[in-house]
Amino acid sequence: MGLFLHYRVSKSFPKPAVACFLALCVGSVIESVAAEQASSDTELAEMSLQELLAVDVFTAANLLPTQTSKAPGTVYQFTEKDFKRFGVRRLDDLLQFVPGMQVNQYRKRHRTIWARGLLDRYNDKLLLLVDGVRQQHLYYGHFALGDNFPLERIEKVEVIMGPASSLYGANAFGGIISVTTKAFSDQPRLDISMELGDNQRRKVSALYNRDNVQAFGSYLEQDAPFRDDRKSFIGNDVLQPLDEDYQSISIKARPIEGLTLKADYSKSETPFLFIPPTQDAFVEEEFLSLSAHFTSGDLDSGKYELLAYYQDDDGREFEKEQVTQSLGYEEFQDATMMGISLTGFKKINSHTLALGTSWNREEADHTNFQRWFSFSSGFLTPPVTGDLLREPDISNDNYAVFVQDVWEINPVLTATLGARYDQFDQFDNYGNYRGALVYSSDIKHTWKLLYGTAIRTPSFREYLKVLEGTSFQAPVPDAESIESLEFSYIYKDAVKSINVTVFKNNFDDFIREVPTPDNADEYFANSSATLRLQGAEVLLGIQPVERVHLRLSASYVDSDSRELGSLPYIANWTGSFKAEYEITASHRLGLSVIYNSHKDDNNGIDDDAENFAITNLYGSGEISPSLSYRFGIDNLFDDKEFDPAADFGGQHNTERSEREVWVGLTWTPSF
Repeated sequence: MGLFLHYRVSKSFPKPAVACFLALCVGSVIESVAAEQASSDTELAEMSLQELLAVDVFTAANLLPTQTSKAPGTVYQFTEKDFKRFGVRRLDDLLQFVPGMQVNQYRKRHRTIWARGLLDRYNDKLLLLVDGVRQQHLYYGHFALGDNFPLERIEKVEVIMGPASSLYGANAFGGIISVTTKAFSDQPRLDISMELGDNQRRKVSALYNRDNVQAFGSYLEQDAPFRDDRKSFIGNDVLQPLDEDYQSISIKARPIEGLTLKADYSKSETPFLFIPPTQDAFVEEEFLSLSAHFTSGDLDSGKYELLAYYQDDDGREFEKEQVTQSLGYEEFQDATMMGISLTGFKKINSHTLALGTSWNREEADHTNFQRWFSFSSGFLTPPVTGDLLREPDISNDNYAVFVQDVWEINPVLTATLGARYDQFDQFDNYGNYRGALVYSSDIKHTWKLLYGTAIRTPSFREYLKVLEGTSFQAPVPDAESIESLEFSYIYKDAVKSINVTVFKNNFDDFIREVPTPDNADEYFANSSATLRLQGAEVLLGIQPVERVHLRLSASYVDSDSRELGSLPYIANWTGSFKAEYEITASHRLGLSVIYNSHKDDNNGIDDDAENFAITNLYGSGEISPSLSYRFGIDNLFDDKEFDPAADFGGQHNTERSEREVWVGLTWTPSF
């Protein structure tokens, strides 16, 4: 741990070989301290991947291991085996195969994920959980799931579509993305992975794993995979640096039975795309997360889980004047988040009760800025200094309590009822609730009905943004709220599965950026309009012959508001197709297509966001018992698809990357 914290404080990080070596060395240190203290855990959470797949459980929907088809609401699950079967290298690429999700490229190299038409500039209408811990960039309310989060450390991804604030509170608005990192291994295991590809992509990672300790390290450098002829946010052609790198270390240990300690560190340096052609701009981010998770007991006698975490999220954005390379602008977005939660479970006859309480704290640390150069006026004398927030040292405490009852009314009918109350320092207090019925007439047929509510509290930027050139004082926005009703039907047999969902959402207090009365700046305010979103989602899986697997998804969403009209940049139709052929038992070849329909555009630039279909070709297999491979061609036909809209004033950029050819190897030496 001392080594780990040293690297956090020094703001430095080792290069590829050193990163992997450090992960292995720290793992060995922890192993020597914790050896022989942990016994084999037979709890479901500690089962091997093969056992998890056999049981087919979904946990995030009600905090209990439940068959995926019988979990309340619309849920989807992916395992590490699916990463190969879908030919993806990034988690956000995988989410494109979730019906109802639309993934868009945002100009800061973050990709925005919109669920069921709930668009925003950032990923602030979905909640990301990593091993049960919320992760969020507090200034923007955003999270990223690209190259900054290596797939090599993930075991399972659970996705909930629809509101879930009755369990998870604020930001569980349009859905949940719950990531579970790899479990401890019964036997010592070492996985070393390497990947090479177009755009100077070079990636290496190593995972050491055994029954009570796990260490992971990863390093990636590449050029951002975008074309030279992209445009700035004001519509001009622009050519800017594209080099970027991502580094991460993760340590996980189980010193005693039931207790898991985890430390994650990551750092990235990426270009800030689509800015004026007079500047080069970059984003540096550094993230540290420490957590402790303790569980004891069982459902019959009583079980409880205690989770505590601390996160330090530092962000720096800076620009250089393109000719002189002098520093033109710099801002910091440093914040901390911490919390603790206690949840108890008890099975009483046909009821499984859960009662929990939690405290979370958000705190701004360092949000200064300084500007030496402006694209509209050149170099400034003297430079402009200030703070991004009206209250630079703001903090926000959130106290919450929730209750849930999973009631097995009879062997074929289960009801889930839950409610949560949140008390915020900076906002009003909110109550949310959810009710769901799951009816399984037999092993093949399942019907689901769900009704629930959710909220999203404003981010630091939305309620504390400093306005320039105006005396107008912006009011603090209220939390956004949503009310959702959905119905779904699932059919499964030996060769096919069908999942159909229809939904209707009423979205109130939509936060949007509006001009100040004197048009000097923009601020965030609630809309008085009610936005109605309704749609349908279909997922079909079929195995027509023994070695062929087909998967087809399609979704439709329609927005309706008398005050706002149709929302721009939302594709009414989205879909995906995946075909996989097992050449042999050890080798597979696949093809996938991602489709988005035309998106309405109001930015006045000719290059509108037309409908597109991106095709990917990929394969995977085993060369030997200890050596496996993966390869792919992303955007096989090198289609040029982008919308050059700015992110200013509600505009969004949806560029797709150019064709990439890549190959990866994973070596698992025997001990």
